[in-house]
Amino acid sequence: MFHKNQEKMEMLVLRNTQGIHAPMRLAMEIKAAEKVGRLPFLPSSNLMKDIILGREDDIGFEDILNTAEFREQMGQPHAVVEKSLGIL
Repeated sequence: MFHKNQEKMEMLVLRNTQGIHAPMRLAMEIKAAEKVGRLPFLPSSNLMKDIILGREDDIGFEDILNTAEFREQMGQPHAVVEKSLGIL
């Protein structure tokens, strides 16, 4: 919630200072960064999105407590891919 409110404020400031093109360009870059996919069994770190938003140096709650042993999705790579493709 905090990041969304902060992002809205930054977009509003960008629009007021640089015009409508700056927030639109950033929004398009963020959408492109979100579409970069990985295999279903590999979690994404969203590093590209964090760099675009300027959050690559921030250490948050999810960085410390989102370790591999606490993730919900664990499984055999082949089974996860086959399930996502509808083979299983």
